[in-house]
Amino acid sequence: MRPLPVAARSSTGWAVVVAALYAMVAAVYAYLGMWRYAIFRAGVDDCIFTQVVNGAFAGFSATLEGSVNHFLIHFSPILLVALPFVRAFDGTRGLIVLQALLAAATVVPVWGIAAARLPRWLAFVVAVVAASYPPLSALAVGDFHELAFAPPVAAALVWAIDRKAWRLAIAAALVLAMVKEDQFVALAFIGGVVVALSKGDRRQRACGIWIAAMGLAGAAFYFGILRPLLDPHFPYFSLHYYEWWRFPATPAGFVGPFSAARAHYLLAILLPLALLPLGSRYALFALPGLAEVLLSHEGITMALGAHYTATWSGYLLCAFADGAYTLYRRSDVVAKGALAVALVASFLTSRYFSPIAPGYALYRRPSEADAARERILLALPRDAGVGTGGFVIAHLGMFPHATIAMDGQEYLIFDAFTDPAASRVGDWPKIARLVASGAYSKESDSDGLIVLKKDSARRQLPVR
Repeated sequence: MRPLPVAARSSTGWAVVVAALYAMVAAVYAYLGMWRYAIFRAGVDDCIFTQVVNGAFAGFSATLEGSVNHFLIHFSPILLVALPFVRAFDGTRGLIVLQALLAAATVVPVWGIAAARLPRWLAFVVAVVAASYPPLSALAVGDFHELAFAPPVAAALVWAIDRKAWRLAIAAALVLAMVKEDQFVALAFIGGVVVALSKGDRRQRACGIWIAAMGLAGAAFYFGILRPLLDPHFPYFSLHYYEWWRFPATPAGFVGPFSAARAHYLLAILLPLALLPLGSRYALFALPGLAEVLLSHEGITMALGAHYTATWSGYLLCAFADGAYTLYRRSDVVAKGALAVALVASFLTSRYFSPIAPGYALYRRPSEADAARERILLALPRDAGVGTGGFVIAHLGMFPHATIAMDGQEYLIFDAFTDPAASRVGDWPKIARLVASGAYSKESDSDGLIVLKKDSARRQLPVR
């Protein structure tokens, strides 16, 4: 057998290094996500998506979404990919692993774009910066969301366009169209940009037309056919982010049109990348996602720890790789310095201003008490109606009738461990009244969880 040429051996060696980086990053993301989940710091979305995915062929719904078909909330057929993970891990832990794998995968096409332009070791630095980018790590460790699929697929789309692999670009666009309906807008815009930049390249123009057409056709199908077919009267709730006339009645905090929050947001996402995305045309691809975030009047969309960063982060990281090359052509010394600044800025942001909020989400190590609470919850009948509140709900995703509204369900679960003082004041009187009435009896009272079971033979009292 002939030995591989030096260039081929070098490429193979770097491929192994990047694969090792991917595995390490995914493992770190998964570890932190599991840690957060184990200490009962995961939130409502983990329950919602576990219920939706686990019921993929039995309603595709979540109790917390009103038990309606999830397609009425968001168009996300890609969630079927998550079903083997939920079944293999018997619940939300499967989504935690999947989200870690997806976020880490964003690094691979970013590396591919950088490696086609820069010395391999410098391209690897670009990949390391992408892996440590705070909004990406926050997405990986936070509650699962269908947008978790967007960054790696968006980055793959940019890589395919960059390499003029038009069929792969169209395939990536098709996958993006199945992530969430906001991707229809992004695809229509990106397709138009690809056409505008084609400069007489007929294949590029055709690819752009296909991408834009998928966005337009997807929107027409979802809003014109699918939603009316499922329920013509069900409102599209996502519009509330842009209903400016409804302020100050805003669920997640009103952010006025002249608020500095938008400028702060842009600085926070660009500074860890040393502003290098601004030197790339691929930054244009991020505009629809940034508009979705910045045109909202609700502060939650501008939280760097929220899943909305997934609408633009894949594109911005690819623009970072291309922007690094733009600067490298002018001055390799300045480009290397900028990458060093980006790496340091990303690490310092993660250390002192991390959107993961480790002081809250990872504030202590998992304990035996946490494991005991999980065992108590898993011992309940899965088909029972369960009402609870706080962080307990994230651990009930495999219970199709679990919700955060306590309204006479068969089981009521009270969290007495997150804030014992508040629990004594707020929950204990309710518990005493329900037990004294005979409507419920204590099923369990240990490790900070109080579980009440309904006595169906007794009269029902409302939980106030």
